Amino acid sequence: MIRIAIVDDDDTDAARTNEMIARYYAEREVANDKAESRPDYAITRFADGESFLDDYQAEFDAMFLDVEMPGIDGLETAHRLREIDSHVVLVFTTKMAQYAAVGYDVDAVGYLVKPLEYFSFALKMRKVEDLVAKRQGVTIPLTVGTGTQYLSSHDVRYVEVLGHEVIYHTEKVAYKVWSSLKEAAALLEPVHFAAANRYCLVNLEWVKAITNDSVMVDGQTLPVSRSKRKPLMQALAEYYGG
Repeated sequence: MIRIAIVDDDDTDAARTNEMIARYYAEREVANDKAESRPDYAITRFADGESFLDDYQAEFDAMFLDVEMPGIDGLETAHRLREIDSHVVLVFTTKMAQYAAVGYDVDAVGYLVKPLEYFSFALKMRKVEDLVAKRQGVTIPLTVGTGTQYLSSHDVRYVEVLGHEVIYHTEKVAYKVWSSLKEAAALLEPVHFAAANRYCLVNLEWVKAITNDSVMVDGQTLPVSRSKRKPLMQALAEYYGG
């Protein structure tokens, strides 16, 4: 299931966005001609940025965010959102074309001008789906002691190898297992990890900055080798939609 938030103070515009999403998936179903292949989705609408951010639980995969709203506008809402969720795919909607250049500092994949036109919406929605698919996590089974610890890939900031041990670093705990980085990479292959050097894989979701020889991952600075820098930059570009 793809979980979508619509944040828009205008009832008509919010309904229009909802209709566009419904049409997109209805046409997908007709094209596939198989009811069992119907994409599963859920839409939740919020009338303002404050209600969206209140007790936010990082439960959405994608969102369509109106720029011009009373109270905190869409840009401020996006900045506050990115402080707590770097994962959700963000698209701005706006009635003012001059906002076309905004949003890149909050990793928005673009904008749509109101009133929404279906062809442009469908192109953007396809890109949203591709990014959501790339950002879907996996569950990692780790043998720790005599038991098995299950980790979500979203919680892993980076993975490093020391000797014959692989260490999965989360926000508060580092899990050590007897393994190899190659085996760790195989577990993480479906999701968004890339090599920073021959001993370390970083979760692109948590990368905050990159320089010529280092990458910052959720406050931790890690070395980047010369041979890995370009592939890492390319992986980041793909993760954030090119």
